[in-house]
Amino acid sequence: MFFRGYEMPLNFYSPLYGDTYQMAIPPDLSGAVLRFSNNGWLLMSRGKYSMFFFNPFTNAKIDLPDLPEYYYFDTVSFSSVPTSLDCTVFGILGLFNDIGWFSSISRGEESWTWAKVNSNLNFQPSHTNPVFYNELFYCLGQDCNLGVFNPKEEDSSWTVLDGPKKPRGCDSVHESYLMECDGKLLSVFVGNRGRGVSVYTLDESEMAWQRVTDLGSKMLFVSHSTSFSLTKVVEGMENKIYFPRFCGKDGVFYCLATSRYGSFGSNIRKKDLRGTEEQLHCSWIEPITRTYTEEELNWLAVAS
Repeated sequence: MFFRGYEMPLNFYSPLYGDTYQMAIPPDLSGAVLRFSNNGWLLMSRGKYSMFFFNPFTNAKIDLPDLPEYYYFDTVSFSSVPTSLDCTVFGILGLFNDIGWFSSISRGEESWTWAKVNSNLNFQPSHTNPVFYNELFYCLGQDCNLGVFNPKEEDSSWTVLDGPKKPRGCDSVHESYLMECDGKLLSVFVGNRGRGVSVYTLDESEMAWQRVTDLGSKMLFVSHSTSFSLTKVVEGMENKIYFPRFCGKDGVFYCLATSRYGSFGSNIRKKDLRGTEEQLHCSWIEPITRTYTEEELNWLAVAS
């Protein structure tokens, strides 16, 4: 899903069929910026202090309390669908001079919680959003290490784990992505200009990244706003990593079996990403069909 700059409408692209569809959205969303997506919902910001949830498939909109400070999250995400009782939004505002700044808000709270954490641990977040995993927010660092934020503790604790270390062969990581796959944390590291794409799963017993050379029936969708894994729905889509990039009108994927970039719309076969164009205001998204409880429906009706 992408839009041109800050202009609407939304464009939806299918990497399998190569078709692009447009969807009109309410005019009061004009100028909003996409920050994260999860379970069919978008987290968006507009102006200096406003953040809200939006579901493009139902046009439902849920406003969050205004931010007390100007929006400048480095990365931000939320834990579950915004109609659920345990939905929490978490963002990193930055780590400067061994001091970390974080902010979070949970459903039902009237204001954001701001945390200032003193730390002499070296951690710089990568340009990928936190992943909610085992009731904690995991953040991938630029050195392939992990920081963990616990929103349930009174002090909203922040910890930089002793491991994992940067894997061998990942010395020139240009882009990195983090997601959950089959109950484990999975990372994707991309070299400069797309040369060298590697996938790792976190071995929590050793606290080390273990190389994955075959995804089996899994396919990965990565972007700076949201990354996730799915099981193939059509033969031929598996064991591939889908990027928010186009070669002409065709979407680009990386095939682990061939170690080459390709596309379903053409016969391109490339070693790197030169000649491709990245969509900047974009996110992977899938419509989630779930049954809402009566309490969720009532709350959604009021919030909308």
